[in-house]
Amino acid sequence: MIKFIIIGSILILAIIGGVVVFWGEDSTDVGLEASRPNGGVGVNINIAEDNEETESGNAVTFIITGESFKFMMNGVENPDLVVKKGDTVRIEFESTSGFHDWVLDEFNAATQKVNSGDKTSVEFVADETGTFEYYCSVGSHRQQGMSGNFIVE
Repeated sequence: MIKFIIIGSILILAIIGGVVVFWGEDSTDVGLEASRPNGGVGVNINIAEDNEETESGNAVTFIITGESFKFMMNGVENPDLVVKKGDTVRIEFESTSGFHDWVLDEFNAATQKVNSGDKTSVEFVADETGTFEYYCSVGSHRQQGMSGNFIVE
């Protein structure tokens, strides 16, 4: 009986390991700059889809979650989002705790406000260089630290 339990446990662990390896191939770990042909350096972020070359730049996707007074991306709180001028940027946003949105005034970009478990997205072109603040516009979330830097090089 103990042999069957041990063999069963080994089989279950092998199956779980295979699933993790198989699903792990879909994500791309890249630097703080979103994935682009010349790569980047820094903190790992997940890119939802392969970046595509557009007429004026790359298509760049960031996957961000909102929780109690902070944005999160791959374990980094309120991360700097770095893109190149001309990039088409897509923010895929999910509230994991509470009622939130993602807003970037200078590019007239904002997601819908969503409750826990809901997802939304916004797409825009980063056509101006500089450092800009993105934030949550719900209540006093911004004042309580729910903001970060969007950097266009």
